[in-house]
Amino acid sequence: MKKLIVFIVAVSLFGCAGTMPEKADLNIEIARQAAGVYPSSLDASVIGRDRRAEPYIISYQVDNKPEKNIISRVPPQVLVKESLIHGLRQQGLSQGDRSGIAMVVVVKELLAKVTKPGMLYTTKARTGLQLIVNKNGNTLTLDYNHEATKDSLTRPKVLDLEMMLNDQLADIVTKILADNRVRTAITGKS
Repeated sequence: MKKLIVFIVAVSLFGCAGTMPEKADLNIEIARQAAGVYPSSLDASVIGRDRRAEPYIISYQVDNKPEKNIISRVPPQVLVKESLIHGLRQQGLSQGDRSGIAMVVVVKELLAKVTKPGMLYTTKARTGLQLIVNKNGNTLTLDYNHEATKDSLTRPKVLDLEMMLNDQLADIVTKILADNRVRTAITGKS
């Protein structure tokens, strides 16, 4: 009887760890942007591209188990593009192509990788975006990167990994919106 109870407790604690979702939910939240950064006469077209090496954004590579990869429910380039458009619109830049300004935001890297090299789980999250601003034949290309490492005693939950990536994406989009080099390229004024 004691063995049965120990078995049931062990199964309930370790055997039912739950299944991981097939898709992750990213949500980029940025602070409200100051109005009047751009004159109301300017507009720009903004497109997003995905140039990542792998289609997944979360990867569990733990012990000798098969690798578990999780993709984003919404393509990352769509999320980044929409977040950037939202911030630019708050700053006064409307979306269109009358002004001859084209912006391309490229997702070059977006991955939270979980490993367990020893006793601890290690999560390395890396995000890399490239912004290309073209105005009347003049091109500005900028790279933005963010990296973080976190150790934990227990396997990180997908929600925690989503939050790490969301924070990195929000930080980079905020930097793009505040970057004077981008503002100069758009307005043509230093």
